[in-house]
Amino acid sequence: MLFRNTRLDALRPQVDAHLRKGPNGQLILTDAARAMLDRLEALRKADGLTVNLAAAKVKEELSDGHKEERQGASTPQDLWPMLVEELRAEVRRLEEENAWHRARLEERLALPAPRRRWWTWFVRRRIDSL
Repeated sequence: MLFRNTRLDALRPQVDAHLRKGPNGQLILTDAARAMLDRLEALRKADGLTVNLAAAKVKEELSDGHKEERQGASTPQDLWPMLVEELRAEVRRLEEENAWHRARLEERLALPAPRRRWWTWFVRRRIDSL
């Protein structure tokens, strides 16, 4: 759990409200805490930032998000149609890719078996009889 603890410590004030204690003292992350940690990791990998710099950026985004919410930003209900359309496009792309892979597999199965090399006829095959 050390891997996540350094990231949890970096986001500690914001993520504390989204943590729960489980059996045997385990930390249980809510979806909001998981989203914060995923965003931190994405920033860290994409921009090559350290954990602390990425955490500062996430905290800044969270504080900016609260300002936008107060100003009447779009609600999650407004985002659903966009998300559904993106998912449908992704499903279409994956179906096309799947069809392409199936066609390649059928081509491969339709080919004759590869011929043995001429010199393999002279090599004795070991028969393991156990």
